[in-house]
Amino acid sequence: MNSRELANIILRVSLALVFIYFGFSQVRDPGAWSGFVPDFLKVSGISGNNVVIFNGILELVLGTFLITGLYVRFSALILAVHLFGIAFSIGFSPLGVRDFGLAFATLALYFYGYDKYTLDYRFEKKIVS
Repeated sequence: MNSRELANIILRVSLALVFIYFGFSQVRDPGAWSGFVPDFLKVSGISGNNVVIFNGILELVLGTFLITGLYVRFSALILAVHLFGIAFSIGFSPLGVRDFGLAFATLALYFYGYDKYTLDYRFEKKIVS
């Protein structure tokens, strides 16, 4: 395994763990996160807790896809767009800058795609064979 392959694996797995951690935290205690829900989502008649639970499930599912290597590019793109939205919503603050950096890291994963240690690679290899 060369350093480029290792870098992609580290990026994919570490981002997946971040999304899984935050997704689990949101599903477990949505009330602690409902303060972060933007007002325009609350106006739509959906409670802040429900938005948080939906977001947590989304992050859990897509984070699991990343860690297993299933739909890597799709998951990374959705999560990157999601994080850019969060970063712009939060604004120029320590949390916003952190999320902006994570969004670019996730976008880089989208552009890199999957590696040979993913389910995507195994499925493509079977289709081609």
